[in-house]
Amino acid sequence: MKRLILFMIALFAVSAPLSAQLSAVDFDAKMQEYKLVDIQTLEGAEDIIVELKYSTTDNFVGKDMYGDLEKAYFTPDFARRVVRAQQILRERYPQYTLMIYDAARPISVQRYMRKLVEGTPQQSFVADGSKGGRHNYGVAVDLTIATLQGEPLDMGAGFDDFTDKAAVKGTSDTGDNANRNIKVYSAYVNNLAKSGAISVEAAKNRLILIEVMLEAGLYPYRREWWHFEELNTIAEVRQQRRLLNF
Repeated sequence: MKRLILFMIALFAVSAPLSAQLSAVDFDAKMQEYKLVDIQTLEGAEDIIVELKYSTTDNFVGKDMYGDLEKAYFTPDFARRVVRAQQILRERYPQYTLMIYDAARPISVQRYMRKLVEGTPQQSFVADGSKGGRHNYGVAVDLTIATLQGEPLDMGAGFDDFTDKAAVKGTSDTGDNANRNIKVYSAYVNNLAKSGAISVEAAKNRLILIEVMLEAGLYPYRREWWHFEELNTIAEVRQQRRLLNF
């Protein structure tokens, strides 16, 4: 109860003018100005479903932070990796498709999100807006697997679930792929099922997602089954990529 009270205090402490300023920005135009690509315009990505959670109130803060933005943008090379994962998934499981929950995120939105959770248990899950995280450079994707009818598969924990059952492994992420491979992830996720934290079916679905993403060169973040990124450090990202400074 105390954590919930702290979270609600932080939520209402954010001024309305900031939200109004975000809604006035043409995010689509700015994404294109920064040379990012709409994933659904690429060959092989036509069946990918895009359902940006931060363009709705169905997210952990209950606020629409993207306004009219409905497209998933990435850097061109990162987008190609996501398309490759989609192709692998469709080849092996023709009844399924990827469903994207979040993609490139402007730094203004990142700072707004951070402000909303400061002083709450959720703070450690939201990147510091002073420098930005991978989403703020167009090189991270939050996604799941869905049926062709748009029904997400059971992953054992919802998007933006901050509990331990949302994790895919219990050790720190590093740039060493010996610590980030299907064997490591399978052991952890299957143990979640054995403990009863998630169902056997959810574990199976989660590992299908991890496997196809790994084959495309994208690795899950240890605490969030839905978040995938390249095998490099955030320092390298900040040095090599352009911050979405709008």
